[in-house]
Order: sequence, then structure tokens, then C-alpha cells
Amino acid sequence: MGSIVSAKCKICDFNTEFNYGGNKLDFQVNCPVPAINVKTGQLENINYKIEKNNSKYKFYSNKELKGNNENNYTLDNFDLKLNIKNNYCPNCKKYSFDFQVIMLTD
Repeated sequence: MGSIVSAKCKICDFNTEFNYGGNKLDFQVNCPVPAINVKTGQLENINYKIEKNNSKYKFYSNKELKGNNENNYTLDNFDLKLNIKNNYCPNCKKYSFDFQVIMLTD
């Protein structure tokens, strides 16, 4: 089951929403995840199943975009795990970007 996740920076108030994980009908070929486009520095929601080996992206499931999760739970989608606290903010470049599930999708 996928979800819609709200993301907000505690420092600069940058906010966005993204899809995370596929739904029950297409999860084997579709797994949208948040990633930073290395060239533009922008956050993009891309299909991990297709782009997982593309060096154009750094995924929020990678350690380099994760800060101190403060012993909070993670948002899991099979082997992908997102911290809910203190992720890299693409706007202010600090580790202050928090994620919260706002809706589950089928």
C-alpha cells in the first residue's frame, strides 16, 4: 500500500507532498519515492523501480540524505526506509525536513 506524504522544513518552511510506494495493483512496477535530482538540486518524485541505479538521483532512503531521526519510526516500503525527522531540505540545505503520512492509497 502506498501513501501520500507531507514534507515540511522546520527552518525555512519549505513544504511539499509526494507519493511514496505503489498501490496494490501496480507495486511490482511502480514505486514512487522522493529523491534529489543531483543536477538541479530539486526534490522529485520518481519511480524507484525504473531509476534505482540512475546516478542522476539521490534517494531519501540513502543515508546521505538522512539526519538524526531522534529514535522515531521510519516510513517503510519493502526494503526502502525513510526517516520521519531531520532529512535533508532541498531548499535551505539543512537536515530539518520532516515527513508525515497524510493519506494511504490503495
